[in-house]
Amino acid sequence: MRVSSILFAVVVVILVISLLCVWFYPSVQDFMASNTMWNGLRSFNSEFGADNIDSLDDLPDLPDKTVLVAIPYLEYTNEELSKIKRFVDNGGTLLLMDDYGYGNSVLAYLGVSARFTNKPLLDPLFNYKNQSLPRITEFAPGLKESGIDVIMLNHATTLTNVTESEATAFSSSTSFLDINENGVLDEGEPKGPFVVAAQLRLGKGTLALVSDPSIAINAMIGRDDNYDFIKYLTHYGGEQGKILVDRSHLTQTPLDVSKTRLINTREMLSSPYALVGIIAIIFVAVSRYTLKKEKSIG
Repeated sequence: MRVSSILFAVVVVILVISLLCVWFYPSVQDFMASNTMWNGLRSFNSEFGADNIDSLDDLPDLPDKTVLVAIPYLEYTNEELSKIKRFVDNGGTLLLMDDYGYGNSVLAYLGVSARFTNKPLLDPLFNYKNQSLPRITEFAPGLKESGIDVIMLNHATTLTNVTESEATAFSSSTSFLDINENGVLDEGEPKGPFVVAAQLRLGKGTLALVSDPSIAINAMIGRDDNYDFIKYLTHYGGEQGKILVDRSHLTQTPLDVSKTRLINTREMLSSPYALVGIIAIIFVAVSRYTLKKEKSIG
């Protein structure tokens, strides 16, 4: 066997093994749908049938009953913000979940007064194990009627400049904003209750705000009534709409980027036209090899 043939075979084997490793090795990055660990969104995507998008160009032109979940850990460009605004104005729902990211730039572009405070919400009394995991027990009447009694947050922040009619969930009176982030209530630091979730009409659509994206991760979505709370925010009168998760503004590792490209390639190759092309290429290659062998034998 020629050296070139051996080298080609080695390269093919290495390529196949690399692709298999990328495909099967799970992501460990925050909020990745392929991440099955505590900080991923695998359970959320599975429970709600959510789809990931890697570009806001994938937003539907007619977004009625479509929910865009945005966790803005990377900044949006003005062009992207324009697409989000058009999506909401035309009837879509934007579920903006943020704590210490770029949520306020989205709110400013949309022209609403609400803002994320970007400071830690701590509650030394109403919490799960420690004050960084506050339990929320006060809700707007509509949520109480839906059977939502308690939700749990994880290193959350709060919302400000929200009207009473827009607020949907509040922290307890024992909570406080840790402005200097030293873990204790100091003189002059704001005390609760604080708004941690809100909903408001915007154009023909809806803007839903939650001051903690971690409520949707694998380790949190099953806690207390977190699942029912997310269901309330993403359903239209009991009817679930199409849910899209904007993956393009989450921090991704090289593994996540490779996984995304591999999945996109698989989807592209699974189309009828691509399958016909692949079959044609295989047929031509096999035919040429067979003819070459026949000539060699002759």
